[in-house]
Amino acid sequence: MRGQSEVLELSASLGKISDLDEAMDQLRLIGRAIGIPVVSFLDDLSSQSSEPVFAGRARHAPSQTFIDFQRIWNERQYRFKSPVYLACRTEYLPFIWQVNGRGPATMGVEAAQKNIEFVRGYGVLGGICVPIHAPRGRVGCLHFIDHKGVDLDQCLEAHRSALIMAGIYLMNLCLNRPASQGAAQPINYLTRREIDCVTLAGHGLTDEEIAKELGFCPGTARFHIDNAIRKLNAQTRVQAVAKAAQLGLIGSIA
Repeated sequence: MRGQSEVLELSASLGKISDLDEAMDQLRLIGRAIGIPVVSFLDDLSSQSSEPVFAGRARHAPSQTFIDFQRIWNERQYRFKSPVYLACRTEYLPFIWQVNGRGPATMGVEAAQKNIEFVRGYGVLGGICVPIHAPRGRVGCLHFIDHKGVDLDQCLEAHRSALIMAGIYLMNLCLNRPASQGAAQPINYLTRREIDCVTLAGHGLTDEEIAKELGFCPGTARFHIDNAIRKLNAQTRVQAVAKAAQLGLIGSIA
């Protein structure tokens, strides 16, 4: 692990880079400097079209193991169930998580266990996650993924400021890319009933249970949830809940 000043300098240099691939190459240098060379970045946790970018992957063909990991991760929609990503919505400072359950409260949620066991199967031991909160409720995640049993506490204590700086510069780069200009859609606010239904769906209730709770038939519950999915430009019920939470349209679902 290199010194604080060197890592700060590497992070500060991200502010002068305007190309994402180049920025990810720089991020790989930062990862190597702190002893965690596997680094990913996701600029919008709720966007179906936003995919995690791994430092250095643009320059090299991915391995079959990585291809298999990504395929299963997407097929099982682990992204929307990830306790690390869920924690990013409520945490503002970098945090440590480990496969033994250490980390934010979301790590203890029963639904998170399959997610954790999945990444453990690919040799992941934990990591340092840097939440990035951008305008209009957008939340990103800079993730240093530990495969070697690094002393994460020592690493975070030494480099917290540099990692926060890196995350801010990366998000700023994404927000200012020409392809992103004008891409943001106006926020579609939900009706009171849509908010009620999506909130209860976020707590795991079925259409029948939501209907019983709110005093109408299951078909009406499904109608309101379908409307919310459409308004939020979501693909699934889970994604609609995630987007509504990110935008602050519903309360906490933790």
